[in-house]
Amino acid sequence: MAVSQPVPSDAGVPDPATARKVLLVCLQVADLLLDAGMSANDVVVVLLRITHAYRLGSVHIDLTYTAVTMSYYPQGYAAPLTILRVVQPGRPDYDKARRVDDLVHRITRGLPIDAAVRDFDDIWYSRRRHPWWVSMVGNAGVGVGATLLFTTSWQVVVVTFLLGCFVDRLVDRLDERRVPPLFSQAASALLITLVAVGASAAGRHGIPLVAGLDPTLVVVGGIVMLVAGMLVVGAVQDAIDQFYVTASARLLEVAMRTAGIVVGIVGALHLANVLGIGAHVSADPVALGPVPAQLLGAFVLSACWAIYGQAGWVAALLTGAVGVLGWVGYLATVATVGEVPANAVGALLVGFVSWLAVRRSSVPSFTLVQAGLLPLVPGLALYEGLLQLVGTQDTPGNTAAGEATLGLALGVALGIAGGATLGTYLGRPVVSQMRRIRDVTRARRS
Repeated sequence: MAVSQPVPSDAGVPDPATARKVLLVCLQVADLLLDAGMSANDVVVVLLRITHAYRLGSVHIDLTYTAVTMSYYPQGYAAPLTILRVVQPGRPDYDKARRVDDLVHRITRGLPIDAAVRDFDDIWYSRRRHPWWVSMVGNAGVGVGATLLFTTSWQVVVVTFLLGCFVDRLVDRLDERRVPPLFSQAASALLITLVAVGASAAGRHGIPLVAGLDPTLVVVGGIVMLVAGMLVVGAVQDAIDQFYVTASARLLEVAMRTAGIVVGIVGALHLANVLGIGAHVSADPVALGPVPAQLLGAFVLSACWAIYGQAGWVAALLTGAVGVLGWVGYLATVATVGEVPANAVGALLVGFVSWLAVRRSSVPSFTLVQAGLLPLVPGLALYEGLLQLVGTQDTPGNTAAGEATLGLALGVALGIAGGATLGTYLGRPVVSQMRRIRDVTRARRS
């Protein structure tokens, strides 16, 4: 995306050393925010705020899924400055994103560049807010929340949670060894399915703790922490914002990650049949459970995702409440308008209310939006669609059904991205007006 920022003619032109520091800070900020899940368009807006604060008049920003390039063209015939930074995806850190958001606010109010460099280094090299085991519990809690959307069985909830903790550690170890996501996803899905099938078989052989356990529900709860549902929503949002290269890269990653899950599930079912363990994991849509359990599941899902992303406890509670609100919007409209519009309504509520909540908190808006949207994302539909395409050991593939399910998943992602974007656009002017009223009121009182 190319942008040009005019500056006043009497503005001082930054020297090359200062300009280089500004660009380096911008690239590091972009790396951290992209890692946290912020959309490409929002990252560009943040970078322009920084460059404008330090009077860099003409800046070109080229942002893709794996790299950020910035070029500064000084006035006159001075040589331009171009710096590129490769972005390495990792685990989100909403706490550091919040601190960067505060740093950007201080930069726009006149923080010197040397102080900004020091403050950002403190953020970048600081420890994560939560220890590894809290993040692990949060990640496992995402699976528990997804399970509660479909069942109230305590056996399924307990097995899903324990399995989620183990899978989190497995994925972390594989990431440390730079195993490609396709194989990491396949190994995790293989483990989840084998445990689900084994627990179900143990229940059939008289073990009371797992008696009557449905392996499909365990697999659904276990793989939701692996499914790239937020990636497809982010891809659609980037496409709406006209970042087509980034959107295409995200969609390809969604396809590869979800394919890895399907390979792991199908492989586990084949292995179970070879070992003589009768198993069946359905690719058909799973019916929702009781409404109170759904609301609890939406809260747990969003709050635990925020904890996994290193958000504070207050932020986690707030994101949980936003997730419940989005799910209520979905439930209230799905019977009358259909799946895609209902998800768009829920996402619109999440986007709008998140901006209102930001006014009373220090949580960045995109953190609330991202975690609040998680109960709505079509990760389960992606998994079901691909599993329908390839088939299982006892269910042949159905191309028509698989394509229809994948089309629905893409439509839901489009509705969620569009609703969240519209909610954000509606919320920003409301919050700005409320802040102006507050400032005027304070000025009159003084």
